[in-house]
Amino acid sequence: MNKRTERMNSAIGAYFEACDATRERRELKNGGTEERQIPYTLFGLARAVRLTPEEVLSAFHTGRCSKEDAILRDAVLKVAAYTLERALLGELSYQPALETLRGMGLSGTAEQADGTIKIVLDDAAGRYAK
Repeated sequence: MNKRTERMNSAIGAYFEACDATRERRELKNGGTEERQIPYTLFGLARAVRLTPEEVLSAFHTGRCSKEDAILRDAVLKVAAYTLERALLGELSYQPALETLRGMGLSGTAEQADGTIKIVLDDAAGRYAK
């Protein structure tokens, strides 16, 4: 791994660790608990690696094979997974979550039926189906 790739990998790891370090647990009046933290975002990730969000997404969507592009793709998937997981756990409304994912170039739909939420993401390019 070259120095630039090592710096990028280190910056991404530090970004996710910094977000995780803000996690707080709060006791609720009903006896439950709530956890909050600074969320993973595309803009935070881009800032950490000193690229624009568009440059990060370009590495994600183009399918180039460099080590740096692979590291960025993995980081973008981690941000997307975090966003979707927060929506499924009810910590984030599904509509803002979908808009965030669409802004990252990941299309999808959400349907609400009988009080449940179904989120379907499309992989039109077929990159992630194995």
